[in-house]
Amino acid sequence: MGHEPSCPKCGSMATWLDGRTPTGRARYRCRSCGERFSALTGTIFASAKLPLHKIMKIVEVMCHNASLRLIETVCEVSHNTAFPWRHKVFSTVGGWQDKVVLSGRVWIDEMYFEDTRAKRDPGAPRRRGLSRDKVCVVVAIDSRKQTLAIASENGKPSTGRINKALRRHIMEGSTIVHDCEKAHNALVRDLRLVDERYKAVTTDPVYLEQMALVNHLCSWIRRYVERFACMRSENLQAYLDWFVYLHRVHRDGKRWPVEERVVRHLALSNSTYLRKW
Repeated sequence: MGHEPSCPKCGSMATWLDGRTPTGRARYRCRSCGERFSALTGTIFASAKLPLHKIMKIVEVMCHNASLRLIETVCEVSHNTAFPWRHKVFSTVGGWQDKVVLSGRVWIDEMYFEDTRAKRDPGAPRRRGLSRDKVCVVVAIDSRKQTLAIASENGKPSTGRINKALRRHIMEGSTIVHDCEKAHNALVRDLRLVDERYKAVTTDPVYLEQMALVNHLCSWIRRYVERFACMRSENLQAYLDWFVYLHRVHRDGKRWPVEERVVRHLALSNSTYLRKW
């Protein structure tokens, strides 16, 4: 048998080498169900027409959160190639934050982005403040620098929306550090959290010091998101998922090379991406 991969259809390990694909990759057959496949079947690399070295270059550039125009220039590909490949990569981390659990000392906050889906009368000014024209993003980070960024609904968050975004992601009994937002109270009560709060006064040095970690995270996310000027709000969560995934990869960069770890993740992912025309 050797080191033949398992069957992507039935999961059987009873597979054998059965020639090669037109591109020269080893092809296998399952003895149980008869399925023929390659090592890349079921991954975003399957049926890729782009040369592998260009795909690797796109991934490398995306590890530095490059804009679409920069991907096109550096990798020498067209817009119609760069765009779907960026979203193919994004698809591999869709739902990746579902398994993130913060513990110990946890900082939480909210930030807002203009909603590109909001309809306005021609020439009408943008609404000021935390209006329904803005998408709320719930942000959290713990003392181990594990991060979370969840796009919520529009406008100021409610208790229900905070619970929906954070309840599954914070370990019971942790210490929560926040800015006295009333919508956080139920979360504190339900998870039996140690409540540490600081009123959001930007001239208060105590508030600035105690909330510095999550405030810095919000700044990093804002600079990252605003780099993609033409991003649609319905894609915001995909961008946030990639940011959080890369944040962890770069955090552990001394243990595992960043690009190699990302490529391994992509090769092992069974996600699929259907292009929207």
